[in-house]
Amino acid sequence: MKRLSESSAGALAAALLLALALAPARAADLRHPRQQRDIPPALQQSLENRLSDETDQYFNAEDEKKAQKKIYVDLQQKFEYLPNWGPHNSLVVSVKMGGAEYDPTKPGSSKGAATGTLKYLVFSYSLQNGKWVELTKPRWESQALGAAAGKQMTENIGRGDQRKAALAKSAQVKSAAAAAAEGAQKAANRSGN
Repeated sequence: MKRLSESSAGALAAALLLALALAPARAADLRHPRQQRDIPPALQQSLENRLSDETDQYFNAEDEKKAQKKIYVDLQQKFEYLPNWGPHNSLVVSVKMGGAEYDPTKPGSSKGAATGTLKYLVFSYSLQNGKWVELTKPRWESQALGAAAGKQMTENIGRGDQRKAALAKSAQVKSAAAAAAEGAQKAANRSGN
């Protein structure tokens, strides 16, 4: 029994020593505090302001391609921010903006037929002295989803077009009915006087 107590006490002492030895490894490193994962709203807004000036040319170029019946990207005005905190708290942000690629010469929807490719425009900025500085020129990235995905996207846009047309027709009928009811009410008021 005495041997069991001694071995238990030895195992307990070893476990305590091991726990004390590993404690500094799990401690917080205060010399390099963790950076936040997202950028503050004020900085995000200032970056959006900078981007809105720069992205106009890309929207115009894609609209021009569509008008010329060339394959174009239906750019969405929604940005995805990918912040990176570097040494000395420097902030570098990659901003992605993208959309699906369409061929306006092929039928299927108001946008044409989707090619099955997603394209992203990637901008890179660094925050220096409170101002956003472009690090590299914007570049295009592609993601090929395949012909089946293109067909599905085209069908989805086509259904959306049908829904918009039905809603517009319904609104037009309601507006005409309201105008007719208003005209009948005015006529009734005039004949009652």
